[in-house]
Order: sequence, then structure tokens, then C-alpha cells
Amino acid sequence: MQPETPALLAFPANVKHTEMTNPHPGSGMNGGAMETPASIAGSAGAEMAYLEVIGDGTGKPIVFPLHDEVVIGRDPQDSLASDKFLCIPEHTVSRRHARISRRGDIYFVEDLHSFNGTYVLGKRLAPGAWHPLRDGDELSVSSAQIVFHSLIEPDRDSMPTIITKAVDATEYTRVSEAPAEAAQGDMQRTVQKLHAMAQVSIALGVVTDRATLIEKIMNFIFDLFPLAERAFILLPKSEGEAPAPVAARRRDGTVEDPDKARMSRTIIEEVLNRKQAILSVDTLSDRHFGSRDSIISQAIRSVMCVPLLLEDECLGLIQVDTSSDPYAFKEQDLEMLTGVCAEAAVALKNFQLYSDIERLLDGFVRASVQAIEERDPVTAGHSFRVAGYAEHLAQAVDRADAPGLRQIVFSKDQLREIRYAALLHDFGKVGVREHVLRKEKKLHHADMRLLEQRFKYAQACLERQAYRRLVELHARHELSMAAFREAKRGIEEGLREEVDRLERFLDAIRRANEPAVSASAGLPDLKEVMDYAYGESDDAMLPLLVQAEFSALSLPKGCLTLEERRQIESHVADSYSFLILIPWTRDLASVPAIAHGHHEKLDGSGYPMGLRGDQISVQTRILTICDIFDALTAGDRPYKKAVPVEQALDLIGLECQAGHLDARLFEVFVESRVWTPA
Repeated sequence: MQPETPALLAFPANVKHTEMTNPHPGSGMNGGAMETPASIAGSAGAEMAYLEVIGDGTGKPIVFPLHDEVVIGRDPQDSLASDKFLCIPEHTVSRRHARISRRGDIYFVEDLHSFNGTYVLGKRLAPGAWHPLRDGDELSVSSAQIVFHSLIEPDRDSMPTIITKAVDATEYTRVSEAPAEAAQGDMQRTVQKLHAMAQVSIALGVVTDRATLIEKIMNFIFDLFPLAERAFILLPKSEGEAPAPVAARRRDGTVEDPDKARMSRTIIEEVLNRKQAILSVDTLSDRHFGSRDSIISQAIRSVMCVPLLLEDECLGLIQVDTSSDPYAFKEQDLEMLTGVCAEAAVALKNFQLYSDIERLLDGFVRASVQAIEERDPVTAGHSFRVAGYAEHLAQAVDRADAPGLRQIVFSKDQLREIRYAALLHDFGKVGVREHVLRKEKKLHHADMRLLEQRFKYAQACLERQAYRRLVELHARHELSMAAFREAKRGIEEGLREEVDRLERFLDAIRRANEPAVSASAGLPDLKEVMDYAYGESDDAMLPLLVQAEFSALSLPKGCLTLEERRQIESHVADSYSFLILIPWTRDLASVPAIAHGHHEKLDGSGYPMGLRGDQISVQTRILTICDIFDALTAGDRPYKKAVPVEQALDLIGLECQAGHLDARLFEVFVESRVWTPA
């Protein structure tokens, strides 16, 4: 039989709807006669609410009428009348366990900081918090099961997040009137639905991104509700925005443009504003919705709309409707869709939290890199550029179809892993002394200034000794004025030659002090400078250039001495030591290892471990090429000029030919022009 009036059912999405059950016959409280709902309604004060207690320790069901307040506990209270205290004589019940009070037409339950807690619909109440009770709510106090019944309709505005509308009861009494065979069929369908919900829970629990979640939800909706014709999912596109359509699909698989999807704003606004699940049958005849233009234009006959609620936060909603069958959905379907939405809300919240954690980690990594690079402003930006190059090269390798590369595939997580390893590959430089980190020439600035002062001192010593000889010569021979001038001219001529010689030496040192990019660049000959000594006194000869300075100036490439290079190279091991202290998630677990090997060479000549061939991962080989390229092509630095891209590629090509770098990856690097902006 079809209902004579349209039916609309609405209840909170996170609350189970339970129909009121009739009280069982039995004894009343404290030996009094049991009261029935009728007797309660007709009693003084016309109290229209009562508790049905099952399993209170007596083994007999009890109907307990409610007035303004009642306390539930283990022992009778001398200060409370018998009609204001519900005694449950069990040792697991606290002396004053819970309290039920009326405010207006609404009853509230409060847990009085009991030891074992008070539960409503299986959820433990926070001690001291007031929870509104609805007709049919089940309370658990220890092993006692208590059902709250209300025979009055509470004021709609005073009942938070609850609206109650007429439901044609005939639609829901057919099951009880059906034969046993039908009941068996219903049981089978219930088991199937429970199995389906379990599958939903399992499937949504392993989803790791929002797009996959939306796809799975859509598939489940059409599997769970065979009469559903359309399904919509609304989610906020950014934080703080109202939910908007992000997915729209029909049963035949047609995917609609969410931005152009036509939906009933009336239903959506009611669900979002009241945070309620709504089921409307024969919607076109519904006096609440049927007159709305959006309902009429879309010919919606039956609809379910459920918010994605989590701890009173509305994360979006799901709407399912049909235009062919006015009775396509029942209350059980709404409960199932509510369950799906509950699972989806948890998954969405997890995505939000994961995204927040990801942004936090990314921000921390970037801030750490920025702080480290501030120690050496000349190389600022190096790690960020290398990260960009490495990520683009990894994507290009993933697409490559060349032999030896087509089997290399990088997931989204692995690309992020490469990016973080590239950003943090020089993290260990935080432990390198700043004067070594910022060294511009082969000799430190202070050492070069000291060497220049030594040259000036040597020149002064030469001048002093020359004029002293002139004075001694005049004293021994009492030179005439003409002879004195001639002797002075000769001494100054020799002195000028020595000064010119010192200037040539100093010029050679300055040229040798400039670091070379390639070891093939020629060096000035400093052997003559090394052999030169000047006299500080008659019996003391001092070298113009000491051995440490000569060794530094003789470096064929770069500007670091052996000891300084060891300090710089130690940053690789230090980076690894720092990075392994971070509790990386499983998808980022290889970050320390990738960064650790970025100075390794395929022939084993790299550092710090001297790895060879396959001992070096593909991710690390990618990072190595990108690191070298940026080191060559980065802007001018005090110790070197920027190398043009073509020359840098030639130099890296020579490294590949020497067996130091992976030639296959370098070929992809060149072909994809990783260094050019996307």
C-alpha cells in the first residue's frame, strides 16, 4: 500500500534512530506497582516521559516515570525521594552514577564522574557534560540497559540539530506483516548490507588521496543502492569555503561536470544548516520540498542527502536521488548511506591531517635549508635548484623508453622522496666551519694579506741592507761626492731589480691563488719563489713563501687544501647522521640514503663510502648529476665564474666517459633540458 501522504524522515547523521518499544510487564520501583505509558500520561502533572530499565540486577523490567530530575545510582539516597532516585543495585555502578534532568520539553543526561561511565547509543559521555535525550535512546549503566521514552513532541527550535517530520508508518510496518519467508529474505539482505558496509570500511581505510576516495564512494553508492540514478559529492574546494560539487555521476557511468551539475539547493542548504541526514520519498508531492523550483525542474522523486560529519564539523555532503521511483529509498537505506558518510568523513579528515603534516614537514625542510644556506650567501638557492632539477629529471626518466630505463618507474611518493633528499643533501654543512665554507681563493683572505705584508717587509729589509752597505762603504773608503753618487746609483739599480723580482713573484702568487674549474688549466711556476729567501739580519734568512702556502697555491683544481677538503667532504656523513635522526614515514624512508651517496662515483672513486655501480641507487645518481650541473652553472662566485650550459654539459659528459656518472641518465638530462623552466 502506498502512503497517502508524502513522507520525509530527518535525523542527525551521527545518531542511530530507534523506534519506541512498549514496556514489559513487571514490578515497579521499590516494591511499587509498575506504571504503564498510559498510567504515566494520566498521572498528576501529566508527565510524558519514562525510562524502561532492562537488566537492573533484579531480572525484571521496570518502567520508571520521569519528572524534573532523577539520579541513577547503586544505593538509595536519604536526601532524595524514591521518585527522584533510580536504584540499580550492582557493585559496578557508582553510588551517584548519572543524572537525568528536564529543561523545558527536553531531557538531558549527565554522567556524574562515575567510575565505569555512562553510555548513550554505545558512546561514552564526557563527565559533567549534558547530552540531550531523544525518544528511543538507549542508555547503558554498567550491565543495565535503559531506554528513554518521550510521549511529547519537543519544541523544534529548542532541540539542537534535530527536526522531526511525519513519516507514513505503513511503509515500515509491512515487514512485521510479511510471512516468514519474507523475513528470511530481509535477514539475508541485512547480512549482505552489513557485509557491504564492512567492505566500505576496509576500502576507504586504505585510500590515500581524495580523488581515489571520491571514485570509491561513487562506486559503492551505486552498488549499495540499486535504485539510485544520480549521485553527487560536495566538498569545500579550500579551507573556509562552503561545500561545492566535486563529483557528479549517473548510474550508466556518465560523468557530469561538477560545476554544471544541477542540484536542489533547498535540500543541500537544509542538510548543511541543520547538519542532518534527510530522506524524502515522493518528493514532488512533499509539502516541505515539492513546491521548490529546483525539485520540480529536476523531477526528483526520491532523495537521500547526508552530511559528512565528524565531531560536529561538516566536511561536505553526499546526495543520492532518482527521478523514476518515488519510493526508491527507505529508512534503512538512509542509515546505510549515513554509515558510508561517517567512514568517508573519517577518511577526509585523515587526508586533511596528513596534508597538514605534509605542509608542516615541507615548511620545516625549506626553513632548515634556508637557514643553512644563509651561512654561505654566495651559494644561496643551490639546494632548491638541485631539488627542482632532480624532480624533473626523475619524471623524465619515468617517461623514458630507452633500453635500461623503461623498467624504472617512480611513484608520487618516490618523487617526493627524491625532492626532499635533494633539498637536504647539503644539510651537514651546518657543521663545517664558516671560514672553510666561504673560502673564495686558495689562500684565505687573512693569509693572503699576511703574505702581501711579508713581501713589503722583505722589500723593506732589502732597502735597509742596501743603504747600510752604502754607508759602510763610505765609512771605509771616505768616498768623494762623485764616487758616493756612483756607488749609490749602483746599489739602487740592484735594489730596483730585486723589488721588480718581488713584484713578479707576488703577481705569480696572485694568479696561482685563483682556483681553477678544471685541473687542465696551467699554473704559474712558483718554484723560484719557494727557493727565494730574504735577510732579516746578517745571520738570519727568511723564506718568502712557506710550505703550507706553496701547497695551497699549487692546487691544480678548486681552492681547498687536503685538510679543508676533508672538512667539506665530512658534510656528506654529517648530513646522513642528522637525517637518520628524523623519524621519516615509510614513504620517505630512503631520504637519508639517497642524500648520503650524492658524491659517490660509479667507479668507486667517490666518497664517503667508495660505492660502485649498482651499489648506488638510481635516485642518488640522478641527484649527483643535478648537483654537479648546478655547481658548474650557478651564478658567478668569488672563487669561480659561472660556466655556460654547453660547457657544463661537456664537462659532465667527460665525467660520464670516465665512468664516474651514469651516461644513460645524463642523456635523458640533456634530451629533456631539465635546466629550462617548465
